[in-house]
Amino acid sequence: MKALPTQYLTKKQAIEKYPFLSENMLKNLLFKNIGCFRDKVVKRIGRRIILDEEALLLFLSESNEKERMNGTC
Repeated sequence: MKALPTQYLTKKQAIEKYPFLSENMLKNLLFKNIGCFRDKVVKRIGRRIILDEEALLLFLSESNEKERMNGTC
């Protein structure tokens, strides 16, 4: 059987794996849907929320580039 190409993480796993993320940061992104975060990164299975790891890192990278271009660094 072929392995899935995408790695998914729960919120807790993402926080443990990437120490720069905080629980409050993820809650803020999810609640406010900043930069269409839910559409780009989040998958739902019933009530459970999982995060596409590659999409999460890409989202963070893109948002950082936008801040640099706007001169807010």
